Amino acid sequence: MRVWLLFCLLCLAPLAAAAPTATSLPSQPLVERMRDARHLNFDLVFANDGGQALELTGLELTLFDREGRFFSQRRLDRNGDATTMSLATLPNRTLPAKGRLVVFNPFASFAADAWLGDLRYVATFRPADDEDGQETRVELRVAPKDFTPRTALRLPLDGEVFVHDGHDLLAHHRRLDITGGMTTHFGINANFMRYAHDFTIADAQGRLYRTDGATPEDWFGYGAPVHATGDGVVHAMRDGMRDNRKGAPPAFTQEQIMQDLTLFLGNYVVIDHGNGEYSVFAHLKEGSVRVREGQ
Repeated sequence: MRVWLLFCLLCLAPLAAAAPTATSLPSQPLVERMRDARHLNFDLVFANDGGQALELTGLELTLFDREGRFFSQRRLDRNGDATTMSLATLPNRTLPAKGRLVVFNPFASFAADAWLGDLRYVATFRPADDEDGQETRVELRVAPKDFTPRTALRLPLDGEVFVHDGHDLLAHHRRLDITGGMTTHFGINANFMRYAHDFTIADAQGRLYRTDGATPEDWFGYGAPVHATGDGVVHAMRDGMRDNRKGAPPAFTQEQIMQDLTLFLGNYVVIDHGNGEYSVFAHLKEGSVRVREGQ
């Protein structure tokens, strides 16, 4: 009887919750060097193998120098109320049971002379349905590397060019959630537009079109020559998709793009620079592509 009672008690005891894990995406983050700053462009991916949803309650970054000594720290926490706390700048903080949570690294910009080769991220989680539940710490050590391009590149447009949307922390190119519906559907496990730029032509007042932009011809950049950014071979291309119009639906349906994600690019050219680097030119004018695959 005592043995049976002990067995029953063991069966009823709650199993220890599996601690979440953390990885960086991509696995080797790169440092982007600018004239006046250094930028990090990678995501934090947390995985939960347990059966209970968790809530992110804090995120801390510690920077170490080349000798391994701490020299700076940044954090998001719950200091304040639900709307003013710094953690509220992360819109999605729930790590589902048996699921993943993508956090776009909020600590993205640093001084031009900062060394970013040794970073420690610490995230804290608690049970999503228990405000007073025990917190769990998850640590991730990251060693970003300076990126040195192998290809001598030029801008694809002549003259003054306006980057309408780049790849900073707030840009849409930067904010691709690999756990989303479309990315999951296509099996996408990396941000294919992480370093994209939307190049446009604007007037002296920052306007992109002459009147109301209702027709493609009204836009200053429409029909501007697009040049190869560097030597290479045309890896892929498409022409013949009709041009978009402001406020009008795209040239493809939701059902079509769920079958072919490249429709998102419109008319496009991909150049293989032959050294592991590629250039992608998307949203080109209908009928303007003068190259073919293999050229």
